[in-house]
Amino acid sequence: MDLEGLTRKLIDQDKNLKDELRHWLEFFKGKTDQNDLIAETIVKEVVNSLKFSSFSFDRVGLTAGESGLGSRGVGDHMVHLKLFELSKRKLDSFDDAGIVQDLVISVDGIHSRLSYFPFLAGFHATKATLRDIMVKGGEPLGILVDIHLSDDSDISMLFDFEAGVSTVAEALEIPILAGSTLRIGGDLVLGERISGGVGSIGRLKGEPFSRKRIAKGQSIVMTEGNGGGTISSMAIFHGIEGVVEETLKIKDLEACSIINSSRDLVVSMTDVTNGGIRGDALEISEITNLSLVINEERFLDLINPKIRKVLEELRIDPFGLSIDSILIFTYYPEEVVRILNSKGVRSSVIGEVEEYKGYPVVTENGKEMRPSFRESPYTPIKALIGNNTRFTLDEIKRKLEIAYLNSAKKKEKVLKNLKAESN
Repeated sequence: MDLEGLTRKLIDQDKNLKDELRHWLEFFKGKTDQNDLIAETIVKEVVNSLKFSSFSFDRVGLTAGESGLGSRGVGDHMVHLKLFELSKRKLDSFDDAGIVQDLVISVDGIHSRLSYFPFLAGFHATKATLRDIMVKGGEPLGILVDIHLSDDSDISMLFDFEAGVSTVAEALEIPILAGSTLRIGGDLVLGERISGGVGSIGRLKGEPFSRKRIAKGQSIVMTEGNGGGTISSMAIFHGIEGVVEETLKIKDLEACSIINSSRDLVVSMTDVTNGGIRGDALEISEITNLSLVINEERFLDLINPKIRKVLEELRIDPFGLSIDSILIFTYYPEEVVRILNSKGVRSSVIGEVEEYKGYPVVTENGKEMRPSFRESPYTPIKALIGNNTRFTLDEIKRKLEIAYLNSAKKKEKVLKNLKAESN
């Protein structure tokens, strides 16, 4: 419960605002002599803060959920294109990780539904960030941790999260270099919730396996997919046992290490995460203007059998969500498969890169795999909310443009002052 958010929403509408605040304080904290004074002080703080509107944000009438942010589909892709514009990043850097000189850097947020399972949240976020630098050809040097807990979160949540991170770190002998711990909203966000992310830094051992190197005629080798935070959340909230355990593997990271020891055979790598292969292909196509042509059955055969069975039973599109496989782009597919299989990592050639065919990814039979607004709905709530929004894509683009311009104006104003002071 966000008491500051509640106050801001009701400050001009509800004469009983303090009673409402007191109710929630009693619900989460119990009856105390301080509740009346705390409610009064919250209102006072919010009223004071309204004087500083020039430092706040300008609403455009598009929420994070309505834009598709974080849902790894077309909407999320549109948002990130505008973020690239604001930060002046080149489109060809739309990749798994950022690269500067011989360093490769990545950060991954924890899965939004794993707050009550902090060990899993830490484990899978760590796997994700390491995978992002390793698919670019980086050798991990260290891990960075950032976690925020709401005020009522049991301190065990923090230690479980750290245990999840350090499990992966110790398995691969990678040090945790730095970290940050804070509370979400300070004293004003009640209840149990964690948020944050895990970052990593690595050193390139040669030319990076960038997506911009993907070219027509290359074969696509895929490794086995045992899932991560997405598959864990699917199993937990559908109440299906025996699946989460399948995700607690590091075959994806082992595959990256194997390939990084055979660099001459590989041109590019990425992972099947952001909205599944539909989402990954969309990002690749944005850079290369090419299509991935895949064999559906070979793709499905590489999904962990237990996970594939559940996906089929729940009728969840396996091509539209994260399965945590590695995609390897190569001119030597047979040799890549041989090396991976000899090291205990299942893999197969699932397709090749061809000229653009109207969609970022199509099947060998010509079936179009249109990217969705959001990733495949994999929890009951996601299925209920659906894979659409009340806005058209053009309306979302317009609102994103307004938000971008408002923020860019603020940025340029302060930047101008900073430059003037330094001269």
